[in-house]
Amino acid sequence: MKNAAIATAASILLAGCVSINETNVAPTSPQGPPPPEMGGLQFLYGSAEAAGISRQTYRALELHALARAADRPEYSVILTEGARVEAPSYVPCEDKPLAIVLDVDETVSLNTGLMHGRATGAMGGPGSQLAVRPVPGVVETIRTLQQAGITPVYNTNRTVDMGDLIADYLVSFGLDRPVQGETLFLNGMDDMGGNKDGRRWTIAESWCVVAMAGDQLGDFSEQLSEVEPVSARRQAALSEPISGNWGNGWYLLPNTAYGRALEGDIAEVFPEIESGGE
Repeated sequence: MKNAAIATAASILLAGCVSINETNVAPTSPQGPPPPEMGGLQFLYGSAEAAGISRQTYRALELHALARAADRPEYSVILTEGARVEAPSYVPCEDKPLAIVLDVDETVSLNTGLMHGRATGAMGGPGSQLAVRPVPGVVETIRTLQQAGITPVYNTNRTVDMGDLIADYLVSFGLDRPVQGETLFLNGMDDMGGNKDGRRWTIAESWCVVAMAGDQLGDFSEQLSEVEPVSARRQAALSEPISGNWGNGWYLLPNTAYGRALEGDIAEVFPEIESGGE
């Protein structure tokens, strides 16, 4: 009887889905499904939904940073060296000037040239490094915060030889040109390679950081990014007290094109189903 009831319920649910699709959902594009190489690119670079998420994220960051500037925070949002996400501590602000720390790729700039090359198989072709556009909302937020005395500091895993290219991007968006080692930090400036924690600690020596934005967990703490497996990494990001930082000094933007967020097989992404609910 139990199995029959489940089967009946499933039939009703599926029938309802068919009905909804027939009446409320636009038919499949006559061109058919997108090619595999476009996986994730439509959402991040083409959709209104991703643009809306980015704009609302920067609006939230802006409001938070302005509020923190008004009450002069005691602590930065950067974890101290040696702190653990299970028991976090943060760098004191003291009398340091206020700043926000931003990743660059897919946080400040959308790499349309590179991703077009990936989709078309023309990686490295003309314009692949030069075709970029600003992430929705970022320019407006940076300008507003600068007027309030809050400086943007960029921390990217692009290498030091690409510093001028990054600076050119920002200027093309109408933003101030950053200075390497002061407001622009790149991979190769210390001995930690792609680990951004060291650069964050260096930044925190000079700045009171009231907010950070990025598209990867490593843009906030390498500890979170390094957690394995996928399910444990998700749980770590949602565990108290570190989860209280999301939307409260830490601002995460969508990236469906690349990065650790795209890891995980079926069993890792749907463990409660693949394990039979045990």
